[in-house]
Amino acid sequence: MKLIHKAIAISAIVFSLLLSGCGSGQLFGPTITPSPTITNTPTSTPTPTPTATFTPTATATFTPTPAPVCNPNTTVQGTINNDIPGYIDILSVSTTLDGKKLTVAFKVREIPEEITIDKDTLKKGYPELAWGVAIDTDNNPDTGNASFMIDSGYGYDNTLQAFNFKQGSERSGTIQNIFRNKTAVWTATKDKGIHMNASGSITVDQSTNTITLSGNVKGITADSHLHFFTFSKDTNLLVDEVCQR
Repeated sequence: MKLIHKAIAISAIVFSLLLSGCGSGQLFGPTITPSPTITNTPTSTPTPTPTATFTPTATATFTPTPAPVCNPNTTVQGTINNDIPGYIDILSVSTTLDGKKLTVAFKVREIPEEITIDKDTLKKGYPELAWGVAIDTDNNPDTGNASFMIDSGYGYDNTLQAFNFKQGSERSGTIQNIFRNKTAVWTATKDKGIHMNASGSITVDQSTNTITLSGNVKGITADSHLHFFTFSKDTNLLVDEVCQR
């Protein structure tokens, strides 16, 4: 019997020990607390947004051609016109003013050895040929007239010109000889006509293709507007102009 009681006692002690090592709800063994699992969250790498680069479009700049200075003591350019005789085709005009004496040098495309005037195709008294400059001496467009020879422009008080009206029979000669006594300064009248105010001079240089007129112009200043012209009439009216207005 004692052996039975001892066995029962030992069993009770073992059972008690087992119970003392178990947590709530466990029959055997200690409670194991699992370690938390760390999940790495990947760091997002920012994608750079491309930056647009603005390239300005080049804008064409228009530079206007400056207007010619049409006053004394300047040079102005003409243009070649092969449809008119070379001796009235103005390539350039240079001017000088010394007191009241105006000098105008026409550079033309060519000057022939001789020209023919008083052509039989024209009626007597008809304007035939001229080189000249119409002058707005006071720079007042409300005074003066249009250029008498070519009826162009306005406000011109005086004209320095070498010109010919059909007079006698047809004849030929050099420009210098023909126009030696046909160069003068003319003044506008209120009735739209002109009258001769002073005599002028002409010099022709065939080697440089220049025809130079000179004359004293009443009232002219360094600011007076100048309108250059040439004129020829045969079967057709031919005109060249620089600084027309």
